[in-house]
Amino acid sequence: MHRLGLAIITLGLLGAAPVARAQIVRYGVLDDPARSQLRAAWSDDSTQSERGYCVRRARIVVHPISPTAVDSVFRVLEVVPARSTEADPNHVEFTCAAGTPELHTHTPATCVGSSTTYCSADGPGAYSCQPSRQDYEKLIRRGDPFGVIQCDRRAFRFYYPSDFLAHGDRAHTSTGSDSIR
Repeated sequence: MHRLGLAIITLGLLGAAPVARAQIVRYGVLDDPARSQLRAAWSDDSTQSERGYCVRRARIVVHPISPTAVDSVFRVLEVVPARSTEADPNHVEFTCAAGTPELHTHTPATCVGSSTTYCSADGPGAYSCQPSRQDYEKLIRRGDPFGVIQCDRRAFRFYYPSDFLAHGDRAHTSTGSDSIR
């Protein structure tokens, strides 16, 4: 009985049990036509510039698994090349229409600065699938539900606002249709 009382007092001091938050799992998928288009455009040239694309069509489907578990599938159906205003081996500047998620490439090289003179094939920065701080900040600023990086002929990384936000913050993403046209 003494242990039960101690357990009740301890729980009272620590506060009530935390409310369970939903566990969200996100799956990013490129449909065959989009994946084939991006694979065909990929180059292993270490002096190339990054490229940008606009996600022309996508579907976001949410599957509640339980009261505390939700799976979301982000499916890219079609991409179109974006007009870039600036591009180099470490960066591409482009903009898609509001509400249109963006996809960009990371090159298969390690470069020091923006000149191809200082690029080499492979190295620690080659084939990086890690979104940069600027990638996340642009994603959040635009209110896109996701972004995608192509970092090799067959490697794609989806990233989401919640990956970057501090615990407890909410992304300011647009809501509405589950389809992007």
